[in-house]
Amino acid sequence: MKNFAYSILGCLLLSLNAAFAQKTWSFDGQDPLLSCDGKSLLNLYTIKEIPEFVTGVEGKALRTDGYSTWMDTTTEGDVSSLSGWFALESYPTDTAAFMGIRDMAGTSVAVCVDRYGELLLGMGQNGSYSYCSLKTKVDRFKWLHVVLDLSNESVCLNGQRMSAEVWPRNLQDGEMMFRVGKDFREKKVWMYDVTAINGLIDGISLTPFSDDSSAWRDEIALGLKKTPVLAIPETRFAKDFNRPRYHLLPAANWTNETHGLLLYKGKYHIFNQKNASAIFLGQINWGHFSSPDMLHWTEEKPALTPDAAYDKNGIWSGHAVINDDGIPQLIYTAGGDKMGVGIAFPKDTALIEWEKYAGNPVIAEKPAGYTRTDMRDQYVWKEGDVWYMIIGFGIEQTDTPHGALLLYKSADLKRWDFVHLLFEGNPEVDDSGIFWEMPVFKKMGGKYVLLVNRVPHKGIPARCQYWIGDFKNEKFIPDNPVPQNLEVINRLLSPSVVETPEGDVAAIAIIPDEIGGEATYEQGWAHLYSMPRRWQLKDGKLCQTPHPVMKQLREQPTVYSRQALTAAKPCIVSRREHQLEVKATFYPGDAKRFGFTLCKNPDNSEYSLIYYDVEKEELIVDQTHSSLRAHIPLKIRKDHYRLDTAKPVEIRLFIDGSVVEGFINNEDAFTTRIFPLKENSTLLELFSDGKTTEVAAEVWKLKDVKVKMNF
Repeated sequence: MKNFAYSILGCLLLSLNAAFAQKTWSFDGQDPLLSCDGKSLLNLYTIKEIPEFVTGVEGKALRTDGYSTWMDTTTEGDVSSLSGWFALESYPTDTAAFMGIRDMAGTSVAVCVDRYGELLLGMGQNGSYSYCSLKTKVDRFKWLHVVLDLSNESVCLNGQRMSAEVWPRNLQDGEMMFRVGKDFREKKVWMYDVTAINGLIDGISLTPFSDDSSAWRDEIALGLKKTPVLAIPETRFAKDFNRPRYHLLPAANWTNETHGLLLYKGKYHIFNQKNASAIFLGQINWGHFSSPDMLHWTEEKPALTPDAAYDKNGIWSGHAVINDDGIPQLIYTAGGDKMGVGIAFPKDTALIEWEKYAGNPVIAEKPAGYTRTDMRDQYVWKEGDVWYMIIGFGIEQTDTPHGALLLYKSADLKRWDFVHLLFEGNPEVDDSGIFWEMPVFKKMGGKYVLLVNRVPHKGIPARCQYWIGDFKNEKFIPDNPVPQNLEVINRLLSPSVVETPEGDVAAIAIIPDEIGGEATYEQGWAHLYSMPRRWQLKDGKLCQTPHPVMKQLREQPTVYSRQALTAAKPCIVSRREHQLEVKATFYPGDAKRFGFTLCKNPDNSEYSLIYYDVEKEELIVDQTHSSLRAHIPLKIRKDHYRLDTAKPVEIRLFIDGSVVEGFINNEDAFTTRIFPLKENSTLLELFSDGKTTEVAAEVWKLKDVKVKMNF
């Protein structure tokens, strides 16, 4: 990976009084990184090919990403204060700095923020760092004016002066390093620098100030009234043809499972595991999206963030329900020293602001008598007058460790009593692994669907599996001890479900990238969510089809009438599109293999295959030639799957950049991800190796429905 360092000339003056005209950077104009006196350049370090200058307090501000973007310069040792405007989208993954200064002997002082939002004074000496609390918590999504007053050994936040209990020794005169947006302490997780901030930087100054100045106070008061625009600029991913455009995904950086899909006052809400400050599992918040139809989504501010002893290590997955008072309630895994359960309630009917329950954690830790401490991922439902909750778990004090579900019950969704295990796995029989995550327990008709995600273990990947059965005497009784797989090809995981006003059960799940960390770092985002699907229970099987709302995206179809399909003559149905729906009806005849070649380059240097092997009874996704990009896995995925090829076989593909969702005969589903290097790897054709195969097809170009950002 490489960081692009930018040193661009010129700037416009800030609209401050003349005393602020020296050693000040406003980031405005054609050449944003030259100080307003024309004498000092800021060096900008970022993985981004184009620096992101967006709307600031006054004019433009620099948009950072939380892990690769910051600035520095050298200056003479006559600095008495540092100041600037900042706005945070998220708290950092580790302690990060707004700004600081370091002398050539290695002594440094910086104004910092930790991963809970606490304002700190950072002090360094030759690579050793310590932090002193300033006993103040800073807000996200608001402008902050920060001053590091070296002369008076204090910090000013939004015009309020505060002193640290400890102050570093005096900086030595001479040349100094001035840094903005990152701490001098170096710490990385993989290639991600976790001491950098994620947000906006504006109006940086090394000019002396006086907090007695009425002009200065008026300027601060005016800036604090403004709302920062923290939406990710469209330029960041404008050239990324692999980034989906009609699937749900966060604005940038890292996400994981969805949870808590619910309908409230005519609007759908879904929550997600989110780290806005880097692209890995850490600093986990509950992200939040809202939608009128499960198609047009808006990303809201995070609903929950770690800030207390009982959830300091992450707000892990859980559920959301409408309680007996008609109010939504969040139930989440509180990742503290012990894994427990917390709950939260909305402050407004739009469900934007949430407040954690004062009685948290409502469950402090695992039940007595069990050795595992990692219980996580709640699912809550009501049976008669009783609320029940299951939590993903595993049993290890046996010869055969296995997955299990803890069952609790409550009368008010606040006080919970442990009952027993709802259900246990038997890996020797059901291949369900040693621990279960993200359970779903949904009544459909007169039966219950119990769905779990087994965790990876000894090279066996995670997989979403389900049983059909009954709920009797507070136990789940499966109709068959062997579960079924949710997907034919194992890629999609952890669905969230909701009942729609039409009486359907709709589901949205995560579709992981599974690409290398280096590729993710350069890409700037990881993972996404499936389009909404309709679930129906038929003859003991959970059938999946695209939710009807997806038809809203269709443009005029291109129809291919029934025609011969031979090895010598594939049927080309699209050449240039990255967003498509194709419905192909195959009449296999004597074919041994039939299916799709997709994401194919005209020179055949990149392509993928999705096809059915009639003799082996396997569905196969062959991506051994899918990409020329570095760090992209080139694999074949396949699984046993029985199709009656004496009958027509309908396969529908939804292609959206790097994601492909497939549906077979309106019953079964599969998913994959494809990351070609070349933008023109878009050829899509139908093929067969038989002599008597026929095919008919309809193809729709699908409209974009990019996720909006409400921050």
